[in-house]
Amino acid sequence: MSLAYRSDIDGLRAIAVGSVVLFHARIPPFTGGYIGVDVFFVISGFLITSILHQEMTAGTYSLVDFYDRRIRRIFPALFLMMAATTVFAALILMPRQMQGYVGTLVPSALFFANIHFESLLNYFGPAADEVPLLHLWSLAVEEQFYIFFPLVLFVLMKLGGRKLAVGGLALIALGSLAYAESIVESEQSAAFFLLQSRAWELLAGSLLAMVTLPRLPEKVASWLGIAGALAIVVPVFAYGKETVFPGLWALPPVLGAVAIIMSGGFASNGVVARVLSLKGMVYVGRISYALYLWHWPMLVLIAIWKGRHTTYIESGIVILAAGVISGLSLKYVEAPLRRGSALGGRRLMRIGAGACAILLTVGVALALQKVGRGVFPISPLGAAAEAAADDRSAFQRRCNNNARFWTPDQMQPIALCATGPDAATGSYDVLVWGDSHAGATFLGLAEVVEKMGLTARLQTMAGCPPLVGGIARQEHNNGNVCASYVAAVMDEIRRVKPKVVVLVGRWSIWTTRSNAGFSLVSSEIPGGMTRDRATSKQVFAHMMERTVAELRQIGPQVIVLGQSPEYKPAPAGCVATREFNGTGGTEACMSQPRASALDIVGFGNDVLAATASRHPGVAAFRMADIFCRDDRCTAGEGTRFFYVDGDHLSVTGARHAAEDKALRQTLMQALAAGGATTATAND
Repeated sequence: MSLAYRSDIDGLRAIAVGSVVLFHARIPPFTGGYIGVDVFFVISGFLITSILHQEMTAGTYSLVDFYDRRIRRIFPALFLMMAATTVFAALILMPRQMQGYVGTLVPSALFFANIHFESLLNYFGPAADEVPLLHLWSLAVEEQFYIFFPLVLFVLMKLGGRKLAVGGLALIALGSLAYAESIVESEQSAAFFLLQSRAWELLAGSLLAMVTLPRLPEKVASWLGIAGALAIVVPVFAYGKETVFPGLWALPPVLGAVAIIMSGGFASNGVVARVLSLKGMVYVGRISYALYLWHWPMLVLIAIWKGRHTTYIESGIVILAAGVISGLSLKYVEAPLRRGSALGGRRLMRIGAGACAILLTVGVALALQKVGRGVFPISPLGAAAEAAADDRSAFQRRCNNNARFWTPDQMQPIALCATGPDAATGSYDVLVWGDSHAGATFLGLAEVVEKMGLTARLQTMAGCPPLVGGIARQEHNNGNVCASYVAAVMDEIRRVKPKVVVLVGRWSIWTTRSNAGFSLVSSEIPGGMTRDRATSKQVFAHMMERTVAELRQIGPQVIVLGQSPEYKPAPAGCVATREFNGTGGTEACMSQPRASALDIVGFGNDVLAATASRHPGVAAFRMADIFCRDDRCTAGEGTRFFYVDGDHLSVTGARHAAEDKALRQTLMQALAAGGATTATAND
């Protein structure tokens, strides 16, 4: 294929960036717009390999020249965006947010942002839409690829020419795809962010540039382009956050991009090539790099500034503004500096290295001196409120099971998720079992148990209630993993035979807040498979009844904890924002009428109490009684915040609950009835 300018490839860039931007802007129905990054990878692999192969064949290949072109292409717009984002972040972000942002500067400047974010973003990590430089993970993947790829290609070409190069790259690509598919369920974050599971997408474009293709009839090539377009467009609308991606599910958009590039090479007048070559499409494609760089930090910072997600209209305005900035970037920054003569030839390499060094120095200095606190100060109360978001125990962080991809062989070891004298032996006296609320509540209860000389164990899976007799279906998974996990926990209870099992959950999700997206279903009761709130409430009562009955049959005493009040917005976040903005009224963030709280958690609490009343050896405890006094519920005291968000207790909140005499008495009575010695309990 010719290296002559291809307007259809610029048009394909427009499709890729448009998909990503609309997905990031939360504009429906572009739920799978993230596949635009995969299309970008194919385009990049094709174009750069085409150039490298031509130079190697002609004997003009120079690694220095290659990196000179990469610097000219990547650095100017990138470092301009990062500098501007840093300035606006300092003006908008609260101190701890700014410290988090500063921590992303060095990984982004040194192109290992993907590795940084892979370890940072998890269920309890910062929300993805609160990280202004998150999108640079894909740029890091590309740059890591191009550290190794030119050398690998050069060696293969020297040893065996085009045929060996094609064969070698094909083997690497297949290995990368196989690796991605092998870990996408167990380690989806690694599969998504890391080079070794993404390299095959870039290599798909590289192989297209290297193989010798028979000339296709124009009509066949045109239909190939249509098929390729469908393979990209359908996933944009059909995929979502629940899609097991990348891995094999990335094949359609990757092969679709390959098909479109092939089609345009043989049928420039085909319908897809003509559409992609429209002036508007070509222009968006030309500004696509800058648009990709600018749109995400703008969306993130504006959302943080407003304290909520942007509306569709606001997102549209942000995208238009990013488009204008991108056009200016192309005209005044990117295009002039891509010329080989700009700034004295390779002097731009030194300038680029200098810009990188300056940014690194700033990032390291801010991180080491802990001055990444933005421009505006925050009060001590606001600082304490910000810190509450990180007030989670180590058990909560490390013991949460993956609610989508868990398998029985991934059961967390007892020694890792237990505290007390018998933890190392694989035995325990008290099991705290439930969804993420169990993880949030565990430490307070565990410390009480440990003071008695006993051992407490945590079993938690986010979004998975500790209930048997049905399935917890969510909008992003069918609940089968949860059902498998519940069965495995019950098997462990039969084996270990703890004295007490404490059931903890966000019961409101399956009762008063239930909907078609979050509902309990069961084939064990008439009409129990309908996904609506009324049915979910009925199934909840059935599953709670069956769960405590089965547990009592196994032997342990059972405590079912009623849910603590929920808050919206999150109390600590509300206080921090108001303190930072100086708007006052923080008292309103920290309390709510008891009646309002019970509207949400009261139904579940009543079911627990009614169930416990029917079963000897089962006690129900209303956590709301700890956090609500008289007619008000409170989310903290002074600079002590009981919640990390709107419904999960902080370590401070869990310990506050465990200090409650009635809760401690309930626990001690259950342990005494279960045969455990409680003489050392500290009332």
